[in-house]
Amino acid sequence: MNQAGSSCENKKEHIHKKVRDEIEKEFNQEFTWLREKAHFCIEYEYFLTILSFQLHPEKFKEYIGKPLAGISCLQIPFELFDASGFHPLRLCGGSFAAQRFSSPHIPALTCPFIKSISGAFYRDDSLETLCDLIIIPSTCDWTVKLPEMTGGKNESIHILELPHVKESERGIKRWIEEVYELKKILKNNSNTWVFRKNLRRSIKKYIDAWYVLNELIQLKRKRLISHTLSMIITNAFMIDTVESWTDNVRKIITIDHQPVDKNKADIFLAGSPIFFPNMKLPRLIDEAGMFIKADELCTSERILTSAPIYDDYSEYGMMKALAERYHLSSSCPVYVDNDRRIKNILHTVRTNDIKGVVYHVLKGCHPYDIDSYSFEKKMKESGFRYLKIETDYSQEDRMNILMRLEAFRETL
Repeated sequence: MNQAGSSCENKKEHIHKKVRDEIEKEFNQEFTWLREKAHFCIEYEYFLTILSFQLHPEKFKEYIGKPLAGISCLQIPFELFDASGFHPLRLCGGSFAAQRFSSPHIPALTCPFIKSISGAFYRDDSLETLCDLIIIPSTCDWTVKLPEMTGGKNESIHILELPHVKESERGIKRWIEEVYELKKILKNNSNTWVFRKNLRRSIKKYIDAWYVLNELIQLKRKRLISHTLSMIITNAFMIDTVESWTDNVRKIITIDHQPVDKNKADIFLAGSPIFFPNMKLPRLIDEAGMFIKADELCTSERILTSAPIYDDYSEYGMMKALAERYHLSSSCPVYVDNDRRIKNILHTVRTNDIKGVVYHVLKGCHPYDIDSYSFEKKMKESGFRYLKIETDYSQEDRMNILMRLEAFRETL
C-alpha cells in the first residue's frame, strides 16, 4: 500500500475509534443515570448487561450461539425465527453517534432511527454486521429504502411486502403469503429443519413471555415500577433470548416493590419508538414531574402483540394464527384501517385515570407525524390534555422540551 493509501486507512481507523468511543459514552451515561435511580436494584443489572452487548458484538454472538436474523419491525412473527434455528434480533438504532457513519450517504432529513441503523452497517463492529439475514417488512418509505442506504453492506436483506389495508380478505391473504415466503427464506438458510414440532415449542415460549410482559405492565399501572426501568426491560427483549428474558422478568416481578414517583402526574406516552440509549424524552418527562403510566410504543408495551389463541396445531393452522395475530393486532399508524388503535388508547387512558397524553414524533418519522393531527383532535374531543413533542437524537433541544413538559404538567 502506498503512503497516500496508508494515510487514508489510518484516518478512517481514527474516525471509527472516535465514534465508537462516543457510542460507548452514550451507553455509559444512561447506565449511570439508571443505576442512580432510587428504586434501582441488582435484578435490573441483567437487562443492562443485555443492552451492553450492542457495544460488544462478538460477546453477543457467543452468548446467543445461533445464526442471527436482524429484523426492523415487530410485525414479523418471532416464533418462525426461533423454530427455524435463528435468533431474531431487532435492529436497535438508538445511538446518535452512530449516525455519523451514515450521514454522508443518506438525506439530512432521514428518520433518526434509520440514520442510526444505516450507520451501524457502515461500522465494522456492530450487531448488524454479524447478522446472517436481515428481514425488513415494508412498513414505511424509509424502511423500503434501507437496503440502498446501507450501501450494500449486507447482501442478505429481504423485503416482506406489508399490506397497508389489513382488515380485508385480500390484505390478510397477502400477509399470510408473505409469512410463508419468510418461512421459505429461513428454510433455505437453515442447517436443521424440524419445523412443525419446533414451531409449537416456540409458540409456547412466546406465550410465556407475553404473560410476564403483562404482569410487568400491571406493576407499572400500580406505580410499583418506573416506566424508564420497564422500558429498559422491554428494550432488552429485542436483543435477548426469549427464555432468558422471561425468566429474568419473573425475578423482577417477585421483588417486594414499593410505590415509586407517588407525587407525579400520570400521563400516557404515544408515538414514535424509543430505542436505548436514546432515553432523552423519558428522562425529561421524569424531570418535569410526570409519570408514564401507560404507552403504546412498539419498543415498550407493544413489543408483543395481543393475547394469542391457537386452536389448530397443524402447520397451516399455526402459520395462519401467527400471521393474523401479528398483523391484525398491530396498531402502527402505517395502516389505513386503524380505528381500533384510538379506541384502545382511549380505553387505557380512561380506565387508568390518566389526564394527559404526550405524543412523541421523531423528525422524519412521517407515519406518526401525519397521524398526530387526527390523534390530537380525538384526544381533545375526549377531554384529555395533549402535547406533541417533535425531536431527534441530539441533546440541543433538551431545555426547550423540558420547559414545554413542565408547562404541560401544570395543566394536569
